[in-house]
Amino acid sequence: MVVDNSVMMRWLFQDGSDTDQDYARGVLNAVGKNELQIIVPYIWVYESAFVVDYYSRGETKSYDEYMECLSWLFDVSTVIRGEVTPASLYEFSQTHSLSAYDAAYVMLALDQSCPIATLDKSIIKISKKVKSKIFKG
Repeated sequence: MVVDNSVMMRWLFQDGSDTDQDYARGVLNAVGKNELQIIVPYIWVYESAFVVDYYSRGETKSYDEYMECLSWLFDVSTVIRGEVTPASLYEFSQTHSLSAYDAAYVMLALDQSCPIATLDKSIIKISKKVKSKIFKG
């Protein structure tokens, strides 16, 4: 299953609505039961570090705690480059009015024929449009 950063960051920071938290826990439970493996596009490496850095500026956790969080996420995820080229990513994002970051997740789910777990409304909308499976939790 492709898991986007909107879900993974809920695991670390427990923010968002109760519904978002319930969904994120459902994804984590499915992974924990070895039902699904987490795959992410390469852009996730940068995106996750950016978000953790952003949150760390207002939080009280230590540098080491944030490093442990990032290491854990990396250890439970399989980073896949896939067949995406800059041109194909640009074309997909332009065609669907989606950021290239978000397009990378949808394209990976399509390429791997697997569901995507996301809380991002834009990703959900486009995933439905291109008939990519969405993890229901």
